[in-house]
Amino acid sequence: MLLVLVACGAQQEVEPPSPGTPPVETGETPPAPRPETCTPVSCEGQGAQCGTVSDGCGGTLNCGGCGEGQRCGLSQPHVCGTEACTPRTCESVGASCGTVEDGCGGTLRCGTCGVGMTCGGGGQAHTCGAPDYGVDTACSRDGVCFLNPTPVSHDFKDVWGRSIEDFWAVGNAGFIVHGGPGGLTVLPSEAELSSIWGSAGEDVWAVGSEIRHFDGRRWSTSLRPERFLLDVHGTGADNVWAVGEGGLAYVWNGTRWERQSTGTSADLYGVWAHGEQVWAVGTGATIRVRDAQGWHAVTPPTREVTFTAVWGTGPKDMWVTGSRGGAVLFHWDGSAWSPVQLPFSALYGISGNASGDLLVVGEEGSAQFTGGRWDTSHRGASPRLLGALHMADGRVVVGSQGQVLRSGKENTWLALSQGVRSDFISLSAPEEDRWFFADGSRIRNGMPLLDGGTLGPAHALARQGPGRLWSAGPLGRIDLRTWDSLGGGLYSFYLPSHFALRGVYPGRDMQAWVVGTNTGTGEGVLVQLDGQAAWTPYPLTGLGGLNAIDGSAPDDVWAVGESVLAHWDGSAWTETRGAWLPAFRAVRVLGRELAWALGAHSLWRWDGMQWAPVGLPAGLETLELHALFTDSREVLYLAGDGGLLLQYEPARQAWRRIETGTRKRLRALSGGPRTLIAAGEGGTVLRLYR
Repeated sequence: MLLVLVACGAQQEVEPPSPGTPPVETGETPPAPRPETCTPVSCEGQGAQCGTVSDGCGGTLNCGGCGEGQRCGLSQPHVCGTEACTPRTCESVGASCGTVEDGCGGTLRCGTCGVGMTCGGGGQAHTCGAPDYGVDTACSRDGVCFLNPTPVSHDFKDVWGRSIEDFWAVGNAGFIVHGGPGGLTVLPSEAELSSIWGSAGEDVWAVGSEIRHFDGRRWSTSLRPERFLLDVHGTGADNVWAVGEGGLAYVWNGTRWERQSTGTSADLYGVWAHGEQVWAVGTGATIRVRDAQGWHAVTPPTREVTFTAVWGTGPKDMWVTGSRGGAVLFHWDGSAWSPVQLPFSALYGISGNASGDLLVVGEEGSAQFTGGRWDTSHRGASPRLLGALHMADGRVVVGSQGQVLRSGKENTWLALSQGVRSDFISLSAPEEDRWFFADGSRIRNGMPLLDGGTLGPAHALARQGPGRLWSAGPLGRIDLRTWDSLGGGLYSFYLPSHFALRGVYPGRDMQAWVVGTNTGTGEGVLVQLDGQAAWTPYPLTGLGGLNAIDGSAPDDVWAVGESVLAHWDGSAWTETRGAWLPAFRAVRVLGRELAWALGAHSLWRWDGMQWAPVGLPAGLETLELHALFTDSREVLYLAGDGGLLLQYEPARQAWRRIETGTRKRLRALSGGPRTLIAAGEGGTVLRLYR
């Protein structure tokens, strides 16, 4: 560097300092050097969402990772991006029905199944198949099976389905019945059920003592309500209503059941949901409607009535049925009620379709509204119908004692349930293939039982060896039926018509002892019949009829009745009477030192010296006993009200209550070496393999 100094007008050249030469002291302090500074740039400042970036000052920043389904730098550096997703198809996942995920956050609806099949019903998910709905014969968990009527003798209270070839019926004793192309199949449950409804074949609800659900493959318990539920209906899989005793109501929102307050304590027998409205009807002329503002009362068309059912197509087309000294049926058009008069004493159910066709059922049968007029021609054909279903391809009705009837478009009713529904009071099962049942007015034989039957009234039946059966009945009539490989015959004997005969004990040939009541005097009837000669009466010492007779030998016969036990020793009758004795209903004699007698609430045993009561199990105070059977010293059976069947082992003094699957009154017992047969109310016939 050349420095030029100008001073006093003179010029002088100066040599630059050489490297390493110390600076020249001039006597002045030079300024401090300016420090260098750097501000790091953040991830946000660089627009970075992920990965590692420079901070601009020689360092690095970790900007994190990406969320599920995203990748860093997919379309732009350090920016999260979503990979392109190709949704799966129903075919690619092998689904032919139901709803499945598409793999890209959405769902696929893969269709529904045809009549008789459900999604997953065959055991493979998202594939249509026929479920194993049950069995043709209903049996209890203790192996007691219904033989008549079929499928069961219990009342069916409601029916729902997609077709007359695919429907469900529910009722008493927990039996759930499915109707399909092959007939009726039965599924027992532990619940008492009163109503059923579904949104699809894979979404069916039944209510009563439990809320049960069918998912296309099996039934399961969803909820045990506070009180008994009486009806169920909905608009879809996420809006189902159930109502019951004391104004109880629940709603299913697609996930769980929620308790609802209806604002009434009346028993609610019917519920109907449509759009934004829910209608509920019940005792005390109660009609409650729920809308966007909540529940409110609707003025009923009449007072002091129990409304039993409700149905409609919308807020301006609603129907209610019920009973008040006769059937009531009313229509609501949105502003007023109008009555319909039908020749029924009570109506219990109503169903219809969008075309305006209606079907009502009640105490005397069914009636249909089609084409602007009511047709009551089916009234009386099937008494006491309780539930109805009107579908596109026909109608199904259900009712008392297991009735199930189906009608297609041809308007002809076909009974799917089979069997006789008389109240049986006596039976004899002498052979596996020849059983006889008496209902007081006629005798029926064979299985299945048919309405034809064998003419001839009878209160009591008794076997007299192979191929011979005695019967005794009203108006003093006694019959002996015989049959063998060559044919059979009928021998009838007539005592005075005021003899109501209740029991018969065969002797030899055409001889028999017969007991009953003289309806004119109230005295007991005790007669020895010689079918080839005459009959001999044996007067008793007191009033009161005789109800049963049995023996182990010609000189060892016991007759029992109203506070009386009478014994025949081959030459005379000896009576034991007293107010401490019950009204005996049945007697069974196994020998001179062992006999059993049954009262309505007691069991007595003869030990060869005296009669003494046997302690019964607890819990029978409200149930009456009606029938007794034993053919050995090891075990005996008792039957009675509410389907009661008891087994007793005298040696161990052990009682066992057998679950029969029925709540009908059982009034007769008989059996063979391998089976026990019970019969009773509503034509109920049960079999238990011993």
